This record gives sequence, structure tokens and C-alpha cells, in this order.
Amino acid sequence: MSDSAWARFRRHRWLPQAALVLLLVALTAGFLLVRAEQRDRHNEDALARACGGALPRKDTAQLLADDAWWTLRTGPGPRGLVSCTLGGDGTGDPWVTVTAEPVLDPPLKGVRVEHIVGRTAYEDMPDWAEEHKRADQLVTVPCPNGLPGYARPVTSFRVHASTDSTATEWLGGLVAAVAEHVRAEGRCGGAPVRDTDVRPVSPSPQDPAPDAPPSECAWFRPALLGPALKGAEQSSHGSTHAWARACSTTLSKPGGGVAVSSASWWGEVLPEVRTEYGRELAQAGRGGGPAAGAKTYELAVWAEARCAGGRTLHRLGLEGADRDLLLARADSLLARYLDASGDCGETKVLGKVWG
Repeated sequence: MSDSAWARFRRHRWLPQAALVLLLVALTAGFLLVRAEQRDRHNEDALARACGGALPRKDTAQLLADDAWWTLRTGPGPRGLVSCTLGGDGTGDPWVTVTAEPVLDPPLKGVRVEHIVGRTAYEDMPDWAEEHKRADQLVTVPCPNGLPGYARPVTSFRVHASTDSTATEWLGGLVAAVAEHVRAEGRCGGAPVRDTDVRPVSPSPQDPAPDAPPSECAWFRPALLGPALKGAEQSSHGSTHAWARACSTTLSKPGGGVAVSSASWWGEVLPEVRTEYGRELAQAGRGGGPAAGAKTYELAVWAEARCAGGRTLHRLGLEGADRDLLLARADSLLARYLDASGDCGETKVLGKVWG
């Protein structure tokens, strides 16, 4: 009976071919199912290792291709924090990179006014310190207790992310998750990081209008030097850094001009300022006069104060050919500058010193 059935099956016009097709389909489906299970386990393992396991599964899956084998590139990140890149291994598969880095202020090249307002005020910065400016999403997180392992206090860190996926609305969830992971692991204290804290990276602000003085120079107006410099051409440069703020203004006019500078220092650079300007500080208030017969005079007025709860040093500098003008205006210019310096008290004028 079975031989007869087998014979009929073999003689059938299309049934053997159909059975073969079904067998091939079943084998292919089984192979694809096994491969899919292997891929899912591989992707789950990559996700568990990426950025310390902090990436949320749902948000990451929305950004990446579910049918791709995810490739993980990871490392300790800048200065010991986390960094990971996750994406498909095929051409055109989307990827995502998330990085957490400490907010570190690079050292100034010097503490003199010309260093602070210079175009290259800082020592060379590492490449990773600029990467967040090219990212898609960013959050900066306070760390009141300080991140451990740094020579200087580090009281904040940033997490940024980039992707070539079209589903960028899910990127903020990854940034917030990694930021909260770093905050908790570092025992930073402060408030938990939420998705709503993450913001798109704004483009670099455009340079101010050429005629607009820098904000550090907003306290000064040429009229403060009297009518003699009315109509003078003005050029101003200013800058603010982690431990210093300065402005340098030049007023030019046929027959003479005046250069006015202002600077404030606080925090960890104060010892260096006292060393760099040691001669001026030692002679301030001792009543010395300018060198006789000089064509150009330099006058500096120093003060110390307590601003925003910390000790600060302030310097008002004047340079020009009219000695009497510099001497007559120095005190009032210093007073105006200190008034504009913010929440300052316990002010003590240390005195004037001629250069």
C-alpha cells in the first residue's frame, strides 16, 4: 500500500516539486529564525555593554536598524568617563554615539591683561573638548560633590550624542540615561537628570556687530575721560574665562589717545596674579611719581574686594601722553568699573602705581 502511494506520489505531475519547495521554505525559515535569534542575542549583548549598560532598549531600537547586527565601539571616554558608538555593520545602517566628559577649564597662557583678552588666551585644548559643539543633543549636569579623580575640582560634566538616524526625537532619552548613570555612579548629588533637561546643540553664536563693544567693556564710555577725547576712534577687546575677566580699549585721535584696561581675577589664579604683578602691588599706594620727561605714561590702580562670596583682585590701567588726565580720571574710572563688577563688597583700594 505504501509502495503504491509512493509510486503515485512520484508519478504526480507537480506534487514532488511542491514538496521540495515546501521543504526548502521550511529549512530557510528555520535558518532565518535561528539567525534572527542569534542577532537579537548579539544586539542585546552589545546594548548591555554600551556606555556601561545605561542605554535604554526602546529608545536605542528606535534609532538603529532592528534587522542589522549592531557593532559596538566603546572606551573609557574623555578623562575617564564613558563613550560608546553603536550601529549596524552594513553600509547605510544608522549609528549613534554617546559621550560623557568632564567640564574642564583649560589653563590660561598667562594672567596679564594681554593674555586674557588675546585670541589664544588658553593653552592648546584637546580635541575631545570641542566635540560637543558638533553633536546633535547635549546636557550639562551639575556635580555639587565633585567628580573623583581630578587634580582640580570638577563640579559639572556634559553628555552629548550624535546620530545619522532619521529618528532623532529618541536621541534625548539616550543622553539623559547616560547622564543619570554618570551622576549616580560618581555620587554627584543634585537633582536627577530627566529627558526634558536635554537640549539640541545650538549653532555657534554669530560675532557681534563690529561697532558693539564686548560685554566686558560695557562699563566704559569715552565721555568718562572728558571732552578732550570726544570723537576719538574706539577699539575694544574683552574676554571672560574661568578665573579672570578683562577688557582693553584704545581711543585714538590725532594729537594723542588713551588706552584703558580693566581686569578682575579670582579663585585659583590669585597667587599667580600676585606674582606676575608683584612689583606693581608692592609699590601701589606708596606715592611714587612717573619718570620725568616720559613721552607716554602708564598708571595702574589696584583694589581688592569680595565678590560673589570670594576674594578678588581688580586692576584699572591707563596709558597716554597726558599725565594730568590719567591722574585725574583714574579713581573715578576704578569706582565705575567696580560698581559694574556685580555683587561685590568689602572693597579696599590698594592705591596707584606709575609704570
